[in-house]
Amino acid sequence: MIILFTKSPLLMCFARILMGIANGITAVVTMIYLTEIADKEIRGALGMLVQVMNNLGSLVLYGIGPFASYNVLNLIVLFISAFFALLCLWVPESPYYHLARGNVAAAKKSFLFLKGSKDSKWADEQMGIMRVHVQESMENRSTLRELISNMKYRRAIYIIAGLKVLQYMTGSLAIQAYLEVIFRQSSSISGPYASIVYGFVQLGAGIGATFLAGYFGRRILMLFSSLGVAMSLTIVGVYFFLKDSVVVNKEVLSSISSLPLIGVLGFNVLYAAGLGNLPYIMQAELFPMNVKAIASSMATMLACVLAFSVTKSYQGIKDVFGHYTVFWSFAAVAGFGVFFIYFFVPETKGKTLEEVQDNMQEAVVEIERLNKTDN
Repeated sequence: MIILFTKSPLLMCFARILMGIANGITAVVTMIYLTEIADKEIRGALGMLVQVMNNLGSLVLYGIGPFASYNVLNLIVLFISAFFALLCLWVPESPYYHLARGNVAAAKKSFLFLKGSKDSKWADEQMGIMRVHVQESMENRSTLRELISNMKYRRAIYIIAGLKVLQYMTGSLAIQAYLEVIFRQSSSISGPYASIVYGFVQLGAGIGATFLAGYFGRRILMLFSSLGVAMSLTIVGVYFFLKDSVVVNKEVLSSISSLPLIGVLGFNVLYAAGLGNLPYIMQAELFPMNVKAIASSMATMLACVLAFSVTKSYQGIKDVFGHYTVFWSFAAVAGFGVFFIYFFVPETKGKTLEEVQDNMQEAVVEIERLNKTDN
């Protein structure tokens, strides 16, 4: 509403800060909530739907933005936000939220509603398992100091930090921000149509990734995604290397002018298949109840810093070292990601949140045992 009714640059900046805070809160809470209410069989696919919604929102702006007035576009965004706020009035809290506060009756009521069941005996059995893990988690403090100082969370911190680096330092937001510039320098597709094509491909890739998440594990999808992203970005870098550094003749350059389009669209599809959203799901899965909100908030803050740094430095690196250096740097990060995911990231598909936590703690105990043996 501020952006809609003001022309003051200062107020617009203030509004943008409010939007950033609100989106940060939503990004953290949504994934925590979905992982807590979803059955283990559909948790990955349900989490991937968040990316589909993000892509759909981007496509709406790509498709309508260039052809609608400033006020109309902002009214559309305002309506969507207000509609979402009204819907949230009917969204129940997760059973884990109630259990963490000792309200077993409310947890059971919420559990039965979310599962669409009236089987009270089955609900009591599930509540018993959940209560044990929630109580064990809540025995430890829910503070940033606890998260950083306690060794039991260290492995999860390393994994999520590494995945955030992969998710944002492969250049997704920078490519999206400079999409028109990239296509204008290489392809016959330019202007708003480049963004619309990108948006449609992005949406289709997100929908496809949702189905893939129901059949394949987190690790295999992220491995495939990271490898594909590295190859796609390398292709784009090769084109700009030939264009700007080798300076091949126009005939040769014209014959390979489709490479950036293929590479960027390939990046779009393969990024959506894994790196685009699975790190969000895993950050809500790997941390126990007591530090989950703090850990997810810190991960989101790291993501914001990385996203800002990569997007801000894009133009400077391009001007000094060449366009190809930017894309090869992104590709190198994705290539590193293949090894990182293979050696360090655990599989969480098909496991309850309790099973994920048990496996994480077993790994921590094993690492501590090996360290003592070495000493």
